[in-house]
Amino acid sequence: MAPATCAQRHMWNLIQRQLPDAAFYNEGLWTELPARGTPQDVLDTFAELVGQYESLRTAFARAPDGSLTQHVLRTGHFEAEIRTTGPGESPQDALRAWQCRMRHTAFDLATAPLFRAMVVLTGNTPALAAFCVSHIAADLMSMRHLIGELTRLLDARTTGRHPAPPPAARQPVEQAHYERSRKGRALLARSHDYWRRQLASAPPSLFPARRSRATGPPDPGRAGPEHYSAAMNSQAVPLAITILSRRWRVSGSAVLLTAVALLLGNRAHLPACTLRLLTANRSEPELRTAVANLHQEVPVTVPLRGEHVADIARGAFAACTTAYAHGLFDPDRAEELTRAAGRERGTPIDLSYCFNDIRNAHERRADTSTPPPAHAVRAATTATTIEPCDFEEAETFFFVVVSYRPGWLRLVADADTAALAPDEVHSFLRGVERLLVELACEPAESTPPAELATRAWPELRHSRMAMPQAGGAATGTARGDCHGHTTWQ
Repeated sequence: MAPATCAQRHMWNLIQRQLPDAAFYNEGLWTELPARGTPQDVLDTFAELVGQYESLRTAFARAPDGSLTQHVLRTGHFEAEIRTTGPGESPQDALRAWQCRMRHTAFDLATAPLFRAMVVLTGNTPALAAFCVSHIAADLMSMRHLIGELTRLLDARTTGRHPAPPPAARQPVEQAHYERSRKGRALLARSHDYWRRQLASAPPSLFPARRSRATGPPDPGRAGPEHYSAAMNSQAVPLAITILSRRWRVSGSAVLLTAVALLLGNRAHLPACTLRLLTANRSEPELRTAVANLHQEVPVTVPLRGEHVADIARGAFAACTTAYAHGLFDPDRAEELTRAAGRERGTPIDLSYCFNDIRNAHERRADTSTPPPAHAVRAATTATTIEPCDFEEAETFFFVVVSYRPGWLRLVADADTAALAPDEVHSFLRGVERLLVELACEPAESTPPAELATRAWPELRHSRMAMPQAGGAATGTARGDCHGHTTWQ
């Protein structure tokens, strides 16, 4: 038994806040499989991964003093399911049915492993494999690594080769000891000083004038506020980012953060916008291929008083660099600091706004290709689509950048309807594109930033879009042929 890490405690707190929906932070990935091998090969490979990575077989409990602890199981079993597609069904149908069930099947955090697996067969041949974990066990980068290791080890197993050992990586118990070392304590102290500086300049709210929520059928499964999310698929945004990241000498993520901060801050008439960045916390070599929940959410304040948007973007880029360097922090201490800062000001400070660029690192770097002409950027806006989506977060506002397909980006916004009504979520996404396209096509940048932001995202007089009906997601109808447990040791 060992103390929980800062990131584990951070996620534990988030999970507790979503109760009774204990499955809110279930996550998963899937991959297609080569047409060779047997279902047992796939299950054995999953078992190998569970044996390799301690986070997948870690349970959590409160110690007598109230602190959170982690306990790693040495042997045991995990839930695994084999599903065969029926007549007219595809492997994707079976996958969707399983994913839907996993979204509503909670893990018991006191009972490891926090891991489930599934294999879909076409005939007797594995067609795809998927897994589901509690977010306290693995973050997105961990899950991507698990998918890579699954395919690598399965390929070696089915071709009779001996795979190379995986890179050495720090396990969560080792991370907990590191955080309590002299070096770790010094790092945490610097991060807490950073939080104090951010809290001193953060506005108390990005949505100071909240209204009654959009009407719609109540969702009995939700414990918190009503949310609405939409996704925009755009070719114009990545083209504009290519131009602006080169012109401003910043990353593509900084370009997008600038647009989001400028729109939100201008709408609230604020001199700065504070959002929480999701930080990977993997700068140390032994953490780059670690499987664990390492990510945390650290505040970053973007000043909006620059004469040109380029000034704001360069400030955002510098602020992000500093924020990422302080991504590891004690979540309970951060909450204490936030409450204390609110008491000093006489008003609570709301940091329930997140920006998350989940593209791979190479996709987030500044594009060095030849910038496209302005007419091509404007023409690309005709292909843009915006539609409701089933993305759901617990924050007041959550913005996500996702790779869609080559040449496209998918931007997702989720908001509490008391802060942004559904049609405002749509107009916000369109405003991000409109602002970036306008900036990309105006090299002189002679228009003041506030005027650009107002033009890109004009105030709406009413909210007319009804909340979508619940239960519209496709689930598939594949039957389960085999459901049981697989053992590791």
